Amino acid sequence: MVLLVGGSAAMNVLAYRHAAAMLTYRHGVERTASPEALSWTQKLQVLAGGVSLPHPRNSQSPTDYGLEFETLRFPSTGAIELEAWLIPARDARGSVALFHGYSASRASLLNEAKIFHELGYDAMLVDFRGCGGSTGDVTTLGYCEAEDVAAAVRVLQARGLSKPLVLYGQSMGGAAILRAVAQLNARPHAIIVESVFARMLDAVKNRFRLMELPTTPGSQLLLFWGGVGAGFDAFSHNPADYARVCACPSLVMHGAADQHARPEEGRAVFDNLAGRKEFVLFPNAGHNSLASASPEAWKASVAKLLNEVQRR
Repeated sequence: MVLLVGGSAAMNVLAYRHAAAMLTYRHGVERTASPEALSWTQKLQVLAGGVSLPHPRNSQSPTDYGLEFETLRFPSTGAIELEAWLIPARDARGSVALFHGYSASRASLLNEAKIFHELGYDAMLVDFRGCGGSTGDVTTLGYCEAEDVAAAVRVLQARGLSKPLVLYGQSMGGAAILRAVAQLNARPHAIIVESVFARMLDAVKNRFRLMELPTTPGSQLLLFWGGVGAGFDAFSHNPADYARVCACPSLVMHGAADQHARPEEGRAVFDNLAGRKEFVLFPNAGHNSLASASPEAWKASVAKLLNEVQRR
């Protein structure tokens, strides 16, 4: 009995430490490699000490892509101040707000922003809380980041930028968009979500699979303590459920070889969307930029949605 209680306590302490490490950005540390890139020795080191999550930085700017821009700063919830780039288009047909994935920054979306600009849309690239030029040091994998999406929508609406308004998000960014629409009264004219997970527990289990570890009970413990530490019910953070409330035109894109958010997760989000929708699967693409993996197919899929929105 003593061994059982002691083992259970040790597992919970370990799960708490790992959850805190995965949700906290730190300065001056080197990022832990992705699970599939780790040797077994490195995996054991990660199990013992947790991951290192450096504060994401913007290593490029729109200037590197030949684009003029304006830097914006505006408030979100919890005394957070967000930073964004606004790239104006001549005679804009509409505006797009772009939201990055976990442990990334707005600079990771410059390729996508350039394509939206070419399609005639103003593009606003937003750093989530804790990332790039925004304040904070905690990530919640899209839960609190949904507040950042809602704040960005308010800024675009207040500036009276050209309609329609489209929200685009990769992975965590897609999860944040779906929650913002479902629970925070964000009202875009269309959404585009890419490589999004269906349920928070699915995302954690995928990480355990990539580490070649049993998914139970470690996934549940990690999710529980992550939610406790960040102050929300992580088991209810499920984009597939948020999707049921989203009735605007939607485009869901996913890589067929994505191991971090499996294709069936993107399909589950798509199946639950309430409005006009399309699902596009990219052969051989993983959990990375689909616009970089298949530029022509990505641009054609996005242009199709934008043209439809223009006709509404």
